[in-house]
Amino acid sequence: MKKVSMLLLITLLVNCKLTSAQTLVNSGFENWTNVILFNEPTGYVSSNYFSLILGTGGLPRANVSKSVGIKHGGNYAAKLESYAQNTGDSLGVPGLLISGSLDVASATINPGFPYAGRPAELRGYYKYSQGLLPDSGTALVSLMKRNLLTGQQEAVAIGFGVFSNNTAFSEFTIPLFYATGEIPDTAIIVFSTTSTLSTDSAALTSAPVGTLLYLDDLSFYGSVAAGLESVDALLQAATYPNPSSDIVNITFKQKGAGEGTIKVMDLTGKLVYESHMKLDAGKNSIQLATNDWNAGLYCYQIKTPEGLITQSISVVR
Repeated sequence: MKKVSMLLLITLLVNCKLTSAQTLVNSGFENWTNVILFNEPTGYVSSNYFSLILGTGGLPRANVSKSVGIKHGGNYAAKLESYAQNTGDSLGVPGLLISGSLDVASATINPGFPYAGRPAELRGYYKYSQGLLPDSGTALVSLMKRNLLTGQQEAVAIGFGVFSNNTAFSEFTIPLFYATGEIPDTAIIVFSTTSTLSTDSAALTSAPVGTLLYLDDLSFYGSVAAGLESVDALLQAATYPNPSSDIVNITFKQKGAGEGTIKVMDLTGKLVYESHMKLDAGKNSIQLATNDWNAGLYCYQIKTPEGLITQSISVVR
């Protein structure tokens, strides 16, 4: 299976002004396609295909399926599960959903669907439970536009979220950070039961078994005017060690001195950490203690006089 190249730069924008909801393709997971061995949510490629490649000691077992009884609205929700390839395994295949289509002949995922809006955030409803080991679900949203000169897709906006244990369906929001003022032509949405968003061979066999993620009623919400973008000093920032179990260091550069703020947030917008600071001209360093945080992925945002710096922190136990 060809590795899917997703954006590795994870960004987040808070306090967006909201207007109205914008429906997505198969937003309530009401439409499913029978592909003989399993049902696939229309408009998505799931890790059900990966189980065919990895093998399960018999007929492939679908780990993305239609949920009838557990749902938020409509008739169905999407159920993603991390399952064991072999009896007794504590690590196995993650549940993974990627908006787009599969080219069966070349075994290549064509991620995304046509989209020409500039929403402020992705909203939806989820339910999540950890399996045999601590973990967190993840979501990635990428709004892309094809560069007519190079033929390559380039990022217009991206957003990242984390799912933690939640026994009942709850609303989540994933704010979108705009890197350019352009109108995108493609939207890519990825959901995973585990903290690793990748389709390489290691990630496809390292998810804690028994983890469940239910998704329903997705929508883009709000709008950001065309031509508006955020100044991002992301390429000048470094986060290490990442993943972290106790301490993480963040370094970045500023042209001039001033006041700054750092915020660390989870998927629901809950503030995990906040601090105000004085910034120096040149190199600045921040050290965060993560030993009291739950395992999973977090997004941090540093607000400086020169713009926003946004990245992710992976906490492991």
